[in-house]
Amino acid sequence: MKSCKSLLLALTATVAVLLPASHAAAADANKIGDFALLDQHGKFHQLSWYDDQKAVVIFIQGNGCPIVRNGAPTLKALRDEYESKGVAFFMLNPQTQDNRASIAGEAEEFAYDFPILVDESQLVAEALGVDRTSEVFVIDPKTMSVLFRGPIDDRLGYESQKPEAKNHYLKDALDAVLAGQAVAAVDVEAPGCLIGFPAREKHLENPVSYTDDIAPLLVEKCTACHHDGGIAPWSMSDHAMVQGWSKMMKEVLMTRRMPPGQIDPHVGKPIADVVEITPAQLQTLVHWIDDGARIEDGAEDPLAGLTFDNPKWTLGEPDIVLKVPAQSLPATGLVDYRYVPVELNLDRDIWVRAVEFVPGDEKALHHVIAYLSSPADKTAGSRDDDADRDESIAGFAPGRQPDQSRDNSGRLISKGSNLLLQMHYTTYGKETVDETEVGLYVLDELPEHVMSGGVAGQRRFMIPAHAKEYQLEGVQRIERDAYLYGMTPHMHYRGKYMSFTAEYPDGSSEVLLSVPKYDFNWQFNYQLREPLFLPAGTRLVARGAMDNSAQNRFNPDPTKPVLFGLQTKHEMFFGFTTLRYVGDTPQSRTGAAQAGDDGVAGL
Repeated sequence: MKSCKSLLLALTATVAVLLPASHAAAADANKIGDFALLDQHGKFHQLSWYDDQKAVVIFIQGNGCPIVRNGAPTLKALRDEYESKGVAFFMLNPQTQDNRASIAGEAEEFAYDFPILVDESQLVAEALGVDRTSEVFVIDPKTMSVLFRGPIDDRLGYESQKPEAKNHYLKDALDAVLAGQAVAAVDVEAPGCLIGFPAREKHLENPVSYTDDIAPLLVEKCTACHHDGGIAPWSMSDHAMVQGWSKMMKEVLMTRRMPPGQIDPHVGKPIADVVEITPAQLQTLVHWIDDGARIEDGAEDPLAGLTFDNPKWTLGEPDIVLKVPAQSLPATGLVDYRYVPVELNLDRDIWVRAVEFVPGDEKALHHVIAYLSSPADKTAGSRDDDADRDESIAGFAPGRQPDQSRDNSGRLISKGSNLLLQMHYTTYGKETVDETEVGLYVLDELPEHVMSGGVAGQRRFMIPAHAKEYQLEGVQRIERDAYLYGMTPHMHYRGKYMSFTAEYPDGSSEVLLSVPKYDFNWQFNYQLREPLFLPAGTRLVARGAMDNSAQNRFNPDPTKPVLFGLQTKHEMFFGFTTLRYVGDTPQSRTGAAQAGDDGVAGL
């Protein structure tokens, strides 16, 4: 997880906008922070991503509220009129009594064809100052400023409604914004159903304690990376450090940039070792930060006495350590993929239970894929046309844990084989030399099972210039009964999201994993807590999308179409899988290369 620094320091840009003086003053007084939420379908939305829009409208929705239900048709009519003019429309549900399933059910019943942002922590609603449903907000996404808040119009009241509205507050506000004028009625009282904020009230009555609440939470969720010698760019070594970084902590939490590798917790199979901040924990952290991030007078600091080991090899000393030939790298520019042969000099077949990589320069090394090559062909894996047929046995990438085989299984490396390492480097402003090491952990006895791999991917595509959501799909067909252990989404800078779905022979299907916001800086190998049986005939389907627009902050050039390719200026769409086929034993593999593994030359 070496790119913690690059991810943590990647701030969302705020672009200034020219407004009349009175309008600008109002904007400064009503600024809110950037935020990101999932909608009722699990799709990721971030306010700053919509900065190409002239305005964002957020309508506060709540299940069962009659004013919401009666106001939705008018909101829909306004959406149909103004969406083409550069206005994005959303609903937002902050009610603690509602959940994503019930919100989706209400939307279906009452034909709410809007993305409904599910504010489980209520922190977005708190930032907006929400206290009732049916209130509407007009936000400038460039400045993160609230330009108007109030009702859609004056037609609806408590237990009453007029035949038609006399004042059209939202329409008037949008007309003013689109004309570059100040909104006449900036804050109008709106009728609606009251919303409770129990966590806020609790923390107002009993302020969050740094020693009792915050420090233990940081130890549980954060300090594994954020400690002296850890992979994060700063250490949570004491309260002063945490307090100093607290505003940044809030930003990355509210925009879901931290913790890294987030998945949709409402769908899929249980995943091991994913750091998740629950809505209640998020409330605790943000309320403490908003209250000044203080420590109690005279209290001892629980973080100050923490110590951490930073072992070179996280799995212990390997049985075989291989030194990769030193790679000299320039200070700037694009470095082509390098294919580096590493001789094993094995005098016998071995079975490995794990492979771990230790980068020589963590800032420069982006990823490694280790391929097996025979003495007759030491360049296997370097050819684009047949790269997907070569056998990869392990890899390293940001956020990817060491590759380990579970359930008394392993991978075969035959006598006479060698490794061919596909190495991808990124420059960072100064010349450097990378001397990566590879650790092999060898089994003393034959394993019971053979671990294999696969991929659900797509190679033939062209992503149009400026495309905001170019959807792709790849399929891996399971020809024999197998057990699924892990899934790794992989795309480049334009990757937007990816999910894995199992489509079974009986016609049923289920989502196994959803990564709503893919980030090239973090490429996790998501391991199932328990392996999943896949009967022969199952289709593993990876579905995702590419964002080739200017709203994608990492996009190298949104003006150009993008094709498949190895370099990061190109794109890939692969859903890697880790599998164990039933009946695949060492006795059937010893002395021969593993058959059935699908590796891909490019990460």
